Amino acid sequence: MSVTPAIETAAPAVPLKVRLGGWGTGLMLLAVWLLLIVATGLYRQDFLSHQTLLAVTFTMAVVGVLAIGQGLVAISGGFIDLSQPANMILASLVAVRLSEAGMPLAVVIVGAILSGMLWGALNAAIVVFARLNPVIVTLATNFIGLAVLFLVFQLAEVPLNSEIYQFGRASFLGLPAIFWPMLALVLIVGLLMPRTRYGRRAIAVGGNKAAAKARGISLKLTRFAIFTIAGGFVGFASVLFAATAGPFNPGSANTLQLNIIAGVILAGISLAGGRGNFWMLLLSVGFLSTIPTSLVFFGLSSDTQSIFQGFILIIAVAIDGWRARKGTP
Repeated sequence: MSVTPAIETAAPAVPLKVRLGGWGTGLMLLAVWLLLIVATGLYRQDFLSHQTLLAVTFTMAVVGVLAIGQGLVAISGGFIDLSQPANMILASLVAVRLSEAGMPLAVVIVGAILSGMLWGALNAAIVVFARLNPVIVTLATNFIGLAVLFLVFQLAEVPLNSEIYQFGRASFLGLPAIFWPMLALVLIVGLLMPRTRYGRRAIAVGGNKAAAKARGISLKLTRFAIFTIAGGFVGFASVLFAATAGPFNPGSANTLQLNIIAGVILAGISLAGGRGNFWMLLLSVGFLSTIPTSLVFFGLSSDTQSIFQGFILIIAVAIDGWRARKGTP
């Protein structure tokens, strides 16, 4: 599926191409995911159970929302945001403190989202106005943020009698309640990105900065807005995380980073920017969220799981590089 941003002025000499395809990649990913499910089910019939479905969808909820934020940064040419772990733990701590103060769930969600957006705006200010590499900047802010968080608290957990705790353990249509907001957000973002002015501008900035600038699109404002909005998604993910994680410490989100980045790449969202399909996140995140549960049924240790995740990330980066060289979506 090809999408060309609306033109308000005369077309410049530099071509501007924006592609949001990747359905072939999606079918291949779906086939691999089904193969994993079938193989594990044949090895252990108890894998095909409602408990497995709950485990996979619980993981999908948090990773999926984080992947949306990561995908927004990537598709706009910001490469990746390596500060998501620190941002999420900070926003989770905000959610805990608001819950301890007796705030309703709506206030907790808004507070966490605002915390995430402020973190994203801080990253954006450094990247945009200081013109520094976003990977280096976000890696540095993640290290600084985690160091400060370790000084602030050791363990935190939402109160057992709070609304957010009840939300984390509620279900709807046989699936965890936290799964449905993630599903809705993926569908909404996937629908709006190629069909709204701001979505097309974000894609255009990532696809061809020179052409986007020639069309009057502010690269700085667009990049600043994207980092800030992406931080808001991290803030919302922190609510889902805090609601279900139990006691957590400042390092609790570090293990999520590999799956998030791999999920974005496998979904066809280019780290170089300008192309991708957010709907594919449902397939990539679902596949990656199934792997840990599947490996447990095969009797493999957590260390082995980390090795698999590392290999998958390498494969995903290789696929992204191949797409970039071939110019395919």
